[in-house]
Amino acid sequence: MTGIGLISRRYAKTLADYAAELGEEEKVYGQLLPLTEHYDYVPALRETVYSPVISPQRKAEVISSLFEGGPCRALCDFIQLVLRHRREAYLYFILHSFIDLYRERHHIKEAVLTTAVALGDGVSDVVRKAMQDRTECKINVTVRVDPAIIGGFVFRMEDTFIDASVATQLRQLRRKLGSNPARKI
Repeated sequence: MTGIGLISRRYAKTLADYAAELGEEEKVYGQLLPLTEHYDYVPALRETVYSPVISPQRKAEVISSLFEGGPCRALCDFIQLVLRHRREAYLYFILHSFIDLYRERHHIKEAVLTTAVALGDGVSDVVRKAMQDRTECKINVTVRVDPAIIGGFVFRMEDTFIDASVATQLRQLRRKLGSNPARKI
């Protein structure tokens, strides 16, 4: 494991253990999911947290302002710890490590179901239930619509990948027929 991975995993485990001790592990997880999205899509947040000229107190205020009503105690204390030990550069990796660790500890898996059109009510629940029965884990299914797949679906969960899309079937058919359009079947 690299230095970044090792440090982020240790801090994530510390946060998970501390949050569990306070009974706030689920709350921390719920608060970190949107925070990681902010990190991914708001460059100003990353620039603020990484900036050497901004005080740790101001960084803590900026991070805390992202939570409606402020972060829970475990997360607030943890942010202070990270800033006190000048580990801001690892914060992004720590957050993702915590989310991975939480999902691992609570047997939660993330899946993405992509369809060409919006699904009717309950279809994603049927898929989720089928995968939960198969894996004995809680499955969170994110449904995406991508008209480019033409029809069918694409399902991805960790190393499980099912591509039953019409677009893929057409590509495979073209490959089997060859590139010669005058070829007779």
